[in-house]
Amino acid sequence: MEQYFIGIDSGTTSIKAVLFDSEGNEIGKAARALQGIFPEEDQYEEDMGEIWEKCKECVREVAVRFPDKKVTGIGITAQGDGLWMVDEEIKPVRNGCCFCDGRAAEFVDQWVLDGTCDRLFDLTGTRIFTGNQNGIVRWMEKYEPESVAKSKYFLHLKDYLFYQFTGQVTTDATDQSLICIDQKTGEYLPEAFRLCGIEKYMEKYPPIKEGKENAFPIQKGLAEELRMPVDVLVTSGPMDVSACALGSGVIEEGHCCSIIGTAALHEMVIGEPLKDNIRAGMTVTHAARGRWLRLMASLAGTPNLEWMLNTLGRQVKEDAAARNQDVYSYMEELISEVPIGSRGLMYHPYLLAGGERAPFTDAKARASYTGISVRHTLADIVRATYEGVAFAMLDCYRHMPQTIAQVTVCGGGANSAVWCQMFADVLGTKIITVKGDELGAKGVIIHNMVVQGIYQSYEKAVEKTVEPDKIYIPNQENHNKYQKYYELYRQTCQGVMPTWKTRAELIKER
Repeated sequence: MEQYFIGIDSGTTSIKAVLFDSEGNEIGKAARALQGIFPEEDQYEEDMGEIWEKCKECVREVAVRFPDKKVTGIGITAQGDGLWMVDEEIKPVRNGCCFCDGRAAEFVDQWVLDGTCDRLFDLTGTRIFTGNQNGIVRWMEKYEPESVAKSKYFLHLKDYLFYQFTGQVTTDATDQSLICIDQKTGEYLPEAFRLCGIEKYMEKYPPIKEGKENAFPIQKGLAEELRMPVDVLVTSGPMDVSACALGSGVIEEGHCCSIIGTAALHEMVIGEPLKDNIRAGMTVTHAARGRWLRLMASLAGTPNLEWMLNTLGRQVKEDAAARNQDVYSYMEELISEVPIGSRGLMYHPYLLAGGERAPFTDAKARASYTGISVRHTLADIVRATYEGVAFAMLDCYRHMPQTIAQVTVCGGGANSAVWCQMFADVLGTKIITVKGDELGAKGVIIHNMVVQGIYQSYEKAVEKTVEPDKIYIPNQENHNKYQKYYELYRQTCQGVMPTWKTRAELIKER
């Protein structure tokens, strides 16, 4: 009998349950939007109760729509970093703090000044940023000590969802590699806790379990509620960036994956951690043993296009509607008429509450358009926005430790052929997309199948379940032009950096 699997992926703006067969084909999915909560400009929270209820809705919807598909496994992934606090009964203490939260800036800024960030990088291979859990814990200790006192565990989001499915409180090395573990042993690293002043809270961190240990049957009552078989095996992780790389087939050394979604995550598979001195980005344990991901986790993703459309680009939406045309297709027509470099109009895509975290870390970083003149049009602004995200990608790959073998693009940005060709031209590297839309969810069902023994290795699973879709070859002439504008991008960024701190101080004076 054919076996089926559900991959759950809880991102920043939505949660999805995706049904797959054992060859990795997407059968169907259900999704629900998630509501962001913004108590202050630098804070980004979500309601953990809302996430769980919508998770159940998604799984139940898939089960009802496909009653003849016997589900034998559920895999769970979610956004990494952030802080998700639960009490003795494993109920939320407060809203969860997301990966793009910036409230911990005062602690991270101090750690930069006193050298803590450098020492942490030497230990873990990660350049700390405001969305990491340790900084948010320090913020909670100072401003919400009652929340810390109520907390039994400091979790990551996938760990909370895994508990709801199985009744087990665990975590895995992919989430905890940011930035709490010894990369070689996969165990907690007391020195990392001590450097951040949170060693007193180590008891609040759940046990780290390897893939085959981090697998439990679904709780019986929940199985009945969700119309799932009672023998479904639920696996936890890997976290979203590792899951997406796995679902994209990116497991060989030197191969890269760019996830163009709410954030823009650029990752390279490496065979050994802690071997470079590039003090930027992160080092994340990959799903496959003996592999790590060197990750530049930029915040410069698709929200830049969405914000531009909803503010400066409202006319674009109206014009597209008048033509009865999809707005993104219309935008791509617009930018095709604008030369590379957007006639000197430059956009720096640091739009989210956490500022930027790769290849530099600055919670106060904010987006800006520069070089505007009276001759610029709305089409120039649209193209500059696209290019800004592409230049941010190049900036990240310029800080990778090895030569790029190839780059697989996934996430919402992979749906744009124009953007993917732009990425190829800007990087001067072949860009690949793979078939399927929900590659994070696919990654966790691949993991689930390997845990269950359906495939004997990740390599064999990828060979059977991942299929290339499109290939974009760089245009060398365009690449040469983009290199010149990239220098302008860097110089402009370095020039505006000092203003971010002044801006933040002025806003606080309101």
